[in-house]
Amino acid sequence: MAAETAGPKPGTAAWWLAREDEPARQRRRRSLTLEAILDASMTLLDTGGAAALTMRNLAEALGCTQASLYRHVRNREELVTLLVDRALDVASSAPPEDADWAGKAAWSARLFREHLLRHPGVASLLRGTERLGPNSLAGVQYSLELFIGAGLGPRLASAASSALATFVIGSVHFNLGLDVSDSEESRHRRLLYRSRDASALPLLVEHADVLSEVGSDDVFEAGLTALLTGFRVLIEREGGTRD
Repeated sequence: MAAETAGPKPGTAAWWLAREDEPARQRRRRSLTLEAILDASMTLLDTGGAAALTMRNLAEALGCTQASLYRHVRNREELVTLLVDRALDVASSAPPEDADWAGKAAWSARLFREHLLRHPGVASLLRGTERLGPNSLAGVQYSLELFIGAGLGPRLASAASSALATFVIGSVHFNLGLDVSDSEESRHRRLLYRSRDASALPLLVEHADVLSEVGSDDVFEAGLTALLTGFRVLIEREGGTRD
């Protein structure tokens, strides 16, 4: 077990700044690289979930000692911080050029969600605050360009960007493990709704057939539409204050 050293909490702005300032710590002179560690970490995460991502399992997967890992990351928290930032590298994909700001925001939100659904282990590690690493900051820059370009001031643009990212992450969290596209799950959900006390839950009983078919895609699209509609209102208000 690596000895804990005092320092900024991994993922904070102070930690990212300190990491940029520290020496390479012999990384380039060793065959084990940080990229190889992150690759193996993602494989563990995809195949076994967050519980499988331990320093012991990682060392076994790489055929090295845990001490070798600690030359690159001080602890699991640092490893997760770096892994999550790299996994969020979806900003490099360009949206359709002919789309307006809302179309581009919707396109990017769907892309981000699909990425997280393909890597549910990453989604389980997100707390909504990991937006300070290089890949995350590229995504923030992209969102700011969209919202400032649409007419919001920097403060509201930043808030809108964070709100959209939080919504996408939350929508994935909420629906992990649920799949109403499974006909059996839908059938059982319909039976569950119908079997409730109609005097206590009348709408669930009355609309059991429809409600049992509502899936995570429906929920996501409704929320995304509501957010973008609200952003349009903010943009109109912001424009009005400048007249």
